[in-house]
Amino acid sequence: MSNPRIEEVSDDESIGDPEEMDLEEFDFAKPQKGGLQPKRGATASSDDEDDMMQEIMSKSLQPGNTGSTQVPQMPRMNDKERERYHAEQIEKSKPYQCLYPVYFDSTRSRDQGRRVSKEDAVPNPLAREIVDALSQIGAQNGVALQIVFEPTKTHPKDWANPGRVKVLIKKDGKPISAKIQNKHHLYKMIAKYLKAHPTTAETPKRLQIQGLPTPKEAIPAPVVPRGFKIGTILPLHSPALSGGGVSDNMFKDMMSDLGGQLPPGMAGMMGGDAGASGSQPQKKVKAPKKR
Repeated sequence: MSNPRIEEVSDDESIGDPEEMDLEEFDFAKPQKGGLQPKRGATASSDDEDDMMQEIMSKSLQPGNTGSTQVPQMPRMNDKERERYHAEQIEKSKPYQCLYPVYFDSTRSRDQGRRVSKEDAVPNPLAREIVDALSQIGAQNGVALQIVFEPTKTHPKDWANPGRVKVLIKKDGKPISAKIQNKHHLYKMIAKYLKAHPTTAETPKRLQIQGLPTPKEAIPAPVVPRGFKIGTILPLHSPALSGGGVSDNMFKDMMSDLGGQLPPGMAGMMGGDAGASGSQPQKKVKAPKKR
């Protein structure tokens, strides 16, 4: 008779967020214990290019808005303006609480990234749905939540499901509202929303990134490399979808629409200089070879 498994739930506020990663920093050929190995020499702050849209994204996600989200066009910036913008946004969002889809994933164990109880977890959570949850939580409780959505930021143990949400719930060490006691209370509230609004095959189409065409046909099933655990419904820009995230045809259409310029927030997925000229080869996710 096997021993019963007891799942320990901690309310320790000292549990921090994982080291932030971008898709281009992963070594996709090396499955690790539930996660991915960063490439040698890669650092968490090696490329902040996809942070450029977070302020505009946060302004476009108004409380109560649960319709489709379209990423607006980013104003043109020179190098100095871009660096200053990056620094301002990074500094501004430092005290924000990070939220990743894997925190609510029912297919994951706590060692694999889940942070809510098994009963509160759901299959195929997406970052865009977490934004909707926060929007509704803020509206229902009369709290003006400051939300930042970063579509290409990725949890180290959930490379196939890009997207990170940041929200301010504490200011100067104190909760911004008595109605949101701490991050674990917020997890519970988000989980309740996700339970009531399950992810469907149409859900990924609700995030509209300029220049990234919405598929007219059914979204293909994810490519699952051996040794990895990923969801069955993923964002359209996931590297696990057919063609390596942005498929060959989708990538060509997108670049054609934008005159060779990648939309803000996508540079981190295509490589450091891919957005500058469109001439760099597209990075593809390769499944490990069978031995």
